[in-house]
Amino acid sequence: MKLEQNGREYFDYRERVDEALDIKFEVNNEYIVNSIASIRITFTSKKEYPRRTLFRFVIPYGWELINFNNDFCSIKSSVNGKVKTTYSSIMLGYLINEPMKPGDYIQFNYNNTESINTAGDMAYIDKVYCALDMKLPKEKLFSRIGIKKISMISGKANSFLVKIPTLYHEKPVDIEIIALDNNGNRDNNFNEEVNIRGDECLEYPYNARLENGYVKIKQKLKFKSPNPRTSKITTLMQYNTGYTQFPVAPELNSTIGKLYVRFKTISGASNPIVWDEDIENDVFWGDTHIHTREFSDGIGTGRDAFHYAKNVVLHDFAALGDHLNQRNNEFMEGRTNVSYPYNQKVWSSLINLCKDWSNEDFVAIPGYEWSGRNYCVTLATKEQSPYESISDKVILFPLEAAEEAPLVDYYSENGCFQHQLYKALNGIECAIISHTPVSYVMGTSWTEVDNEIEKVVEIYSSHGSSEAFSGNYRPLVNNKKKGSVIWALNNGFKLGFIGGGDDHYSHPGCPIRQHEMKNLVPILRYRPGIAAIFSDKLSSKNLIQSINQRSCYATTGERIWMKITIESALMGEEVEVSKPPIIIITVCGTDKLESVELIKNGDVIAIRVPSSDRIKFAFEDKTLNKGDAAYYYIRSTQFDGERGWSSPIWVNYI
Repeated sequence: MKLEQNGREYFDYRERVDEALDIKFEVNNEYIVNSIASIRITFTSKKEYPRRTLFRFVIPYGWELINFNNDFCSIKSSVNGKVKTTYSSIMLGYLINEPMKPGDYIQFNYNNTESINTAGDMAYIDKVYCALDMKLPKEKLFSRIGIKKISMISGKANSFLVKIPTLYHEKPVDIEIIALDNNGNRDNNFNEEVNIRGDECLEYPYNARLENGYVKIKQKLKFKSPNPRTSKITTLMQYNTGYTQFPVAPELNSTIGKLYVRFKTISGASNPIVWDEDIENDVFWGDTHIHTREFSDGIGTGRDAFHYAKNVVLHDFAALGDHLNQRNNEFMEGRTNVSYPYNQKVWSSLINLCKDWSNEDFVAIPGYEWSGRNYCVTLATKEQSPYESISDKVILFPLEAAEEAPLVDYYSENGCFQHQLYKALNGIECAIISHTPVSYVMGTSWTEVDNEIEKVVEIYSSHGSSEAFSGNYRPLVNNKKKGSVIWALNNGFKLGFIGGGDDHYSHPGCPIRQHEMKNLVPILRYRPGIAAIFSDKLSSKNLIQSINQRSCYATTGERIWMKITIESALMGEEVEVSKPPIIIITVCGTDKLESVELIKNGDVIAIRVPSSDRIKFAFEDKTLNKGDAAYYYIRSTQFDGERGWSSPIWVNYI
């Protein structure tokens, strides 16, 4: 049993596995994801147990939930009793109505007809388990008297994830290839030689052998001598009207390249690699918003999440953003139905987990989600909140300084408003990211936001896009009028863009959409987003500094290359101009581009339709006059439905 420092119990059971008890688990040691899995747990009594003893059966998290339709689940017993539901969809109770004598039994059957693919969609590094708990009539806590651990393994590969650096700095770089099954899991049984091809501008090896579903080819990818010519501004400003193909800038084919990997019918393409002398630092990709069952309301452990980010989807960084007030959910067993904040012991365990997973190639960032709500205000202050909504914010801390981070309880009188959060974080190095700002329930109260502290906003997550109030691409379930990113920008806020996951399945950056997974959380309807961060070093401290400089951008999950410049300014920066600004835009997708849009002050002022996966064009905004101010950003959409948003550039015409 785990006890918090304030004496309240984190779980409602004690670990008391007793080998002397007669408990038979009929379940395999391992299952392939999304396969037919059945469980039978039989407890045979060796002594007498009193009336009203409660037995509780637990199925693995991530699996098809308990139900009694078509005899999917059943309880058989030689003792009269009553089936008891629980607050969890993976637990089922049986309360005996008479004494249980030696030789009596209780048997729990799960998918006994073997008619449904019940095993979960996710292959984990940590084992899942089924278990049996028991509570005597006068006991406060259950005892976990039996447990059976199960390995979840991937299916067969049906695609490749190919990762190469986004920016090239005149020296050979690595190539990484992962074999994925159709649920986004790494196929550790894939041991084959694959064929590699690439764009004409690149030099690369033609073959590579994957072992355990992975290969890293060190320093074998480089550019050939690039074409030094750069297209003239007048050429870049041409319009593609009618059936005229938009002119392809020569530098797009000499300084941007991709790789393509194939094995029989299995294929995959890399992200673009770009030789751009304007940018001296690197681009790092990852997820700033992950939930786990270990620390709040997700499925899977922190180890599962970091393993998937680092070793499956090849993120450069990942951040846990679990709710600061530990909560239960219906996909969890044993969590007490009490909401209370992290204490230092819990926070330290999260930090230590991040330390264990961080190295020179991957950064695990400690963080938490401060989930302000109007009902939290009412509970804490006994008064109505004056705001339409409060906010959800993910707060990230540098690993080396995280121990000193204040843990702000949003259920408390001194922590339920945003200004109280800012006060607590004053002088603390961190990044604050408003989550789903347009959401009616979870959205941001912009009138209370301190833009000097809060520099970025999560424009997209698996909830959907918060870019606009209406007409949104991948819309949220419900929106509020004064919450969108465009509303905030139009009201004077200067915010960079982050793509977050809000992944609740310990699979950050998973290439499939969340609604296709078992144990669906209804409002998580889309693929998790990811963030691109420009930084000269891969460390939590440097990444957080770059976020606070708005040197970042967002996508719906693909590593799309996006660049916007106005004079010498790059995305996230401010610039003064003395003549109508010329905006230069470069985009290269992971798939063919459907459109690239230039947005000014919330309105689309230019649309370009590329003929391939890449485009470069310029646009002169002659409508901006002296004394005017504007922000500009780009929005790119691929034919496969994936999208990216650059952070804005803010312009003052002096």
